[in-house]
Amino acid sequence: MREKRWSYCKYYFTVLLIVLFSIVSIMAISHDMNGSTTELAARNLGDAARMFTAHFDDMFTQNFYHLQQLGKQLKGTDYLPDMQAALEDYKTIFHSVEVMGLDGNWKCGDELDVELKQGGVFDSIVFDKANVVYSKKINEEDNEESIGLCVPLEQNGEAAGVLIGTIAVSKINELMDSWGYTDEDCAFVVNIQGNCMSSGEKFNKVLGEKTTNYFTCLSNSDLEGEISSISKFERAFLEGDPFPIRYSYVGKEYIGEFYPSNYGNWYVGFIERTDNLYQDWVSFSGKTIAFLVITSILWIGVLVFTIYAIYNKVFLQTELERYTIVHNLEQSIILEMRFSPRRLEFFGDTKEMFGVENVVLNGEEVFDIYKYVHEDDQSVRGRLHHFYDEGEESVFTAEIRIKNGVDSYGWYRISGTVIKDKHLGINTKFVAKISNADQQISEEKDLVQRAENDLLTGILNKKTMEEKVSGALKEIKGNNHCIFFMVDLDNFKNVNDKLGHIYGDKAIVDTAHLLTELFPNNAYVGRLGGDEFAVCAIYDAFDKESMINYIKKKADKICEVNRRTYANGNVSVDISSSVGIAIAPDSEQNFEIVYKMADSALYRSKNGGKNCYHIYQS
Repeated sequence: MREKRWSYCKYYFTVLLIVLFSIVSIMAISHDMNGSTTELAARNLGDAARMFTAHFDDMFTQNFYHLQQLGKQLKGTDYLPDMQAALEDYKTIFHSVEVMGLDGNWKCGDELDVELKQGGVFDSIVFDKANVVYSKKINEEDNEESIGLCVPLEQNGEAAGVLIGTIAVSKINELMDSWGYTDEDCAFVVNIQGNCMSSGEKFNKVLGEKTTNYFTCLSNSDLEGEISSISKFERAFLEGDPFPIRYSYVGKEYIGEFYPSNYGNWYVGFIERTDNLYQDWVSFSGKTIAFLVITSILWIGVLVFTIYAIYNKVFLQTELERYTIVHNLEQSIILEMRFSPRRLEFFGDTKEMFGVENVVLNGEEVFDIYKYVHEDDQSVRGRLHHFYDEGEESVFTAEIRIKNGVDSYGWYRISGTVIKDKHLGINTKFVAKISNADQQISEEKDLVQRAENDLLTGILNKKTMEEKVSGALKEIKGNNHCIFFMVDLDNFKNVNDKLGHIYGDKAIVDTAHLLTELFPNNAYVGRLGGDEFAVCAIYDAFDKESMINYIKKKADKICEVNRRTYANGNVSVDISSSVGIAIAPDSEQNFEIVYKMADSALYRSKNGGKNCYHIYQS
């Protein structure tokens, strides 16, 4: 009986030992997992904090820019109503906008409760012409707290006062509350005295109470790691570098990152609770039997996943080989442009495509890439930046010429898209494919040129000229005017009759070449038939007098360059040109009407002795 009891006891003891060992193992694993999760959360927090701080600083940079633009608008303005009207226009951007004179008195707007004369702030703005963030919160007349941005107001190159625009703290609080993706994290702005310049609803919720000084909060906390005391925290604050923090406060565990802002001697703080990251999981794993069952299922799952992963690896490797072959056949590479920090990297054989080794560009070096773009295609830079910042389309496409030798360029087709941060909603990188399309695009452009251009002269033919001018008429806005010149050669028939058609063709080609040189690249130059030419130029005129002067100068020049003599042996023929000019009415979009107006003016030039011009008068 005793032996049987001992046998049962050994069994129970063994089971109990296994159970205890399992529990201890589970607790140890849980502790390690929780610690690892905290480390991962800290790294993710640091990445998100860096990006959000840049986003926060960008908001102030943009507001300073708006304030500087207002300052330029106020230059030379002493008339108070005009000044007040200009300030009102900017109240959609700022909570309030005010102007302070050099004597410290308010010149325009409501008086703000600021003391710029203290601490050398006024001198920095006026004498150093520096942009300054006022270090204290401002209580406005509507009881709204705000932050003041100060820039010098200049007159004749000298400071004549201070322009102050305020941003409501509530607006900054809304920005702070937008950070993060759970209710257990928050962002806030704190100055070097520890005063919270902004906080928000999440800040009070995460910390458990409303506080106006973060140093006071930390003094009642247990700090861990490198920042183990409030004095070390304040010292790290004064050094002006990013730093992490860990502490416990009223039974809750926190991790944090502090990043220095470019403005106001501020730090942007990011705090996240870590004590309940794995609370639900740990509670479930406390049941030993369930844990053993789950562990068995997990091991089976791992085995199945391993088999699947091996199969997948073989499949993906095959796909990668196919992908590489396709890209080599397409002559294409991948471009990846990261925005913060700025970094440009290529994936593929750039040596084969561009004749240069694959390099990685960082910071301002990124913009060196535009040195390889043909000068006529540099507009792609502006299009790209518009696509990054304001583009409504999801895919960017462009055809540009890129240097692929010492003095040679080839056509390439770019297609790409912007990748956004899932939590902050801001652009993180631009990924694109660059394909060699030199032969295809050259052939396409050659076909288009043959279809659109006059075969003898190379300038636009009549049909294309009509299409281009009709499109230009529809796009006319504001001060732009569409000016249509009709040019007809005088005495051209004698060139053909006396000298032969070879000289007649030369006179036509010379006229086309001279008209092309005379007008800018954005003007349309075409041949309407025979010895009749047309030019459509867009002129941005603020007044009618300047436009008429422009037209007369161009018309005089047309007449001047077309006074030429062609000779064949002892036979010579003098030619000139008659010009008819029409200024398209503001609402006119019909090519035929503009053409008839210019033709009527040309008729007057022909009947008025030729070698002259007339402007159509209704």
